Amino acid sequence: MKFLMVMIICFAEDACTAIFDTTKFDTYDQCMLQAMPASEFMRDAYPTSAGEIHCLNDIEYSIYKEYIDNGGIPKLSFDPGPATDA
Repeated sequence: MKFLMVMIICFAEDACTAIFDTTKFDTYDQCMLQAMPASEFMRDAYPTSAGEIHCLNDIEYSIYKEYIDNGGIPKLSFDPGPATDA
């Protein structure tokens, strides 16, 4: 199973955007290792914003991307469900 990164950044409470990274990682842990520097960069580049990064498996990623593509609104602390390396 592969994992992909989704970044959600909010510049105001109702102004959030989802950024879908297409890099595929072999494990959840590999994805999270890359998420940490990305998180630090975003915090430094946009200090007045809020955000979070999720590492999703292929299925979770596709479901969330479809939700956004169909007009869904990105929100902080969405729950994509548990990710596993299986």
